[in-house]
Amino acid sequence: MKLELSSEGRYALRALVYLARVADRGDLVTADRISAEAVVPRRLLARVMAKLVRAGLVESIEGRGGGSHLALPPDKVSLRDAVEAVEGPFEITHCIMQQRPCGHGRPCALHDAWTEGQNAILQELGTKTLADFSSQAPHFH
Repeated sequence: MKLELSSEGRYALRALVYLARVADRGDLVTADRISAEAVVPRRLLARVMAKLVRAGLVESIEGRGGGSHLALPPDKVSLRDAVEAVEGPFEITHCIMQQRPCGHGRPCALHDAWTEGQNAILQELGTKTLADFSSQAPHFH
């Protein structure tokens, strides 16, 4: 079973963890610096950052002297917030047992167990914040 993020989801987390590391300085960080330090391809960074800005997780200022910083303290941004800002809501979209969306009217035999698993993942992602990881991972690879 694969449970993985898209490239954009992974790059968003890298950018956010990097911004969390430098958040206490209050500096605006340029896109070039985020790209280099968080190892995020520059061509994808703009798209990822735009989604994070729309979600209210990052503030960006354009032009000379501009850059980006977290819009909230690192301990107020959960991994769930970060992932859903880029990936959209996490949900199991296809029923394993039926050829229709599950849970509408007559859920399949696995529906409740699958829903419990999904809720456990979402709960765990909701309890972990950028602050939990900003000091743990000293280097991006």
